[in-house]
Amino acid sequence: MIRPHTIIGVTLLAVLATGCVNKQRMTEPTRSVSEQLLLSTAIDRALSELDIEAIRRLQGAKVYLSDKFLKTIDQEYLVGAIRDLFFSNGVLVVDDPEQAQMIVEIRSGANSLDTAAVTFGIAEDQAMPNPLTGSAVALPELAFFKKENNVSVFKVSLMAYQADSREHVFSSRALLGGAYDKHFQFLGLIRFRFTDVPELKGGKRRSPYPNIIPGALRPPFAR
Repeated sequence: MIRPHTIIGVTLLAVLATGCVNKQRMTEPTRSVSEQLLLSTAIDRALSELDIEAIRRLQGAKVYLSDKFLKTIDQEYLVGAIRDLFFSNGVLVVDDPEQAQMIVEIRSGANSLDTAAVTFGIAEDQAMPNPLTGSAVALPELAFFKKENNVSVFKVSLMAYQADSREHVFSSRALLGGAYDKHFQFLGLIRFRFTDVPELKGGKRRSPYPNIIPGALRPPFAR
């Protein structure tokens, strides 16, 4: 006869195992939505640290953005964000360096994502040897407690100089931005998420440049 507490124990184990291995994905892209949002949010926050006086020195001038010394993830988003920031504040960005009065060089010191996970129980990448064949057999994840931290950091600097005379106009300090997305899971069923990425929280999207008012630096003829 099977004892009642044995049945309860087996049932609980089955429920926990089911909760741990349940995964639903429609596609298998190279990069997840969370990763892309973490990195792009870090870029927006770094650019929001740009001194408004630096932008004022470029106001009304034809500026060429040089990415000669830039090689980073989401490079197109970074350059596009700087173009948006400049255009919306009275800087005339041109696509041809021959037409430029000033050159702004962009360089990135860091743009990546760190992930750390701690699992109390059986992790999803664990395996045990098969006593019959000797080959490894993957075990289903059975986590009584699991924590995963995802943190993005972006560092960028800008340097501006006159296109003809090569005279230095300004050098920005290192502009830093970051974002985090943390997950906690208990008994395979109870899950919590803590993040400061607006899109992942489901909150209203705020302006990426809260310290700079679009149009505030435009000359009268540019309004």
